Amino acid sequence: MMSEGVVARFLKAATAEMIRNNQKEIRCPCRRCKLTSLMDPKDDMVRDHLLMRGFMDGYRWEGDEDDYEFVHGISTRNKEGGDQDVEDLGHDQDVEDPGDDHDHNVGDPGPDDGEDQDGGHHEDEDDGPSSMDWVQDPYLQELLLKQTSNARAAAREKAKMDQLEVDAVTPLYEGCRPEDTRLKVTLMALEMKVKHKMTDTSFNDNMSFWHERLPKGNDINLYMGLLKEELATLWDTPANTWDAAAEEYFPMRAALLTTVHDFLGYGYVAGQVVHGFNACVRCMDDTTYRQLDRDPGSSKTVFMGHRRWLRDEDPWRKRKDLFDGEDEPRRRPRTRSGEQIDELLKNWKECPPPGKKRKAPEPLLKVWKTRSVFWDLPYWKILRVPHSLDVMHITKNVCESLLGTLLNMPEKTKDGPKARYDLQSIGIREELHAGRPNNDDDDDDDDDEAEDTQSRRKGKNAKKIEYYCPPRASL
Repeated sequence: MMSEGVVARFLKAATAEMIRNNQKEIRCPCRRCKLTSLMDPKDDMVRDHLLMRGFMDGYRWEGDEDDYEFVHGISTRNKEGGDQDVEDLGHDQDVEDPGDDHDHNVGDPGPDDGEDQDGGHHEDEDDGPSSMDWVQDPYLQELLLKQTSNARAAAREKAKMDQLEVDAVTPLYEGCRPEDTRLKVTLMALEMKVKHKMTDTSFNDNMSFWHERLPKGNDINLYMGLLKEELATLWDTPANTWDAAAEEYFPMRAALLTTVHDFLGYGYVAGQVVHGFNACVRCMDDTTYRQLDRDPGSSKTVFMGHRRWLRDEDPWRKRKDLFDGEDEPRRRPRTRSGEQIDELLKNWKECPPPGKKRKAPEPLLKVWKTRSVFWDLPYWKILRVPHSLDVMHITKNVCESLLGTLLNMPEKTKDGPKARYDLQSIGIREELHAGRPNNDDDDDDDDDEAEDTQSRRKGKNAKKIEYYCPPRASL
């Protein structure tokens, strides 16, 4: 253990030199930092580093004549913090004059400088310690971990440290330099802010400037990836939780069972196609669709295969006059399991990576446009319903359309000329086919539409055009 008296004398000399040079920080000369870290000598950081690890090999400072033999001739601290005997240098041994490359004088390093006396790992002094070395430093972890009074809070603090270790080895973005990890780049940016005395506003503007120019995309997976990492931590690092009934602690894991969103949000989060001919999220590549005629019909894509879910003996399977003009002998589409979907997406070589702006490939089986980051969760492939549709939006839209049609509300009804022509093109419900009266007065209708447009431009109430629809026939 390094003597507190030696450390105190060093801090006194280093502080005096710092004041003479009109500086505010000194470089820590411990065996781990090796003059790579700037610290304020007024706090206890430098003192604690030196007491725990000792001085780096060959380090000299002004007025250390009485302490050099003790520091380098009796014991020092190795990188793991343990005591280690070294050779006694003695007063009569020649020591080269220190160089002036640092704020404090450092002797010319020998061939064994930068590694432990027992032949430990040699570190590149030019590069300094890596981000993982900082995170795994037991003293730094002790400083970062907050003192907690219960096991649950302690588990959260431990999860934060685990996330730091993940960020220390995770690249900033795909394709960047291997050494540019999330943690390292973040610390470098904060160090630059302090070094140049940047205000918060200036720093935020600078970050926003580079955020708009760094490789990225509008891919939601780029943002969901952060949530996925938090969910993975909650699953892989169970929290020690108190069970009041059993009166004991148990490891509690947290999992995301399902996501809830509207139909368009389903496509973004799940990475599935929700438009076109394969828009059904249950039928997927076995979706039954029909493209209606454009003129005079609505040109909509409709999905008429819902009778496939009925029982085989259900009489509505043969009521072709009510649906699409055909009987329905098929059974419900085959549902792929989570394991099968996960295997398909893993083997998809053209799957677009998150955050890259590039031409979108052809959707896999015309269903999946990308692989959701949630598939990286270990339990995601065993969930029966990983994504759910918001019933509130569906109920509202269906209810408005149904009531608007039954009550023949002009702005809400779905029963109009195009809908009647669609029934006629499909060949069903002859009693509801298009039959607008006064078809000979087309010129008058055009005049009414022109007058209606001019009225809206002048801010007057537009005259609504009502179409006659014959009553529905009873089934």
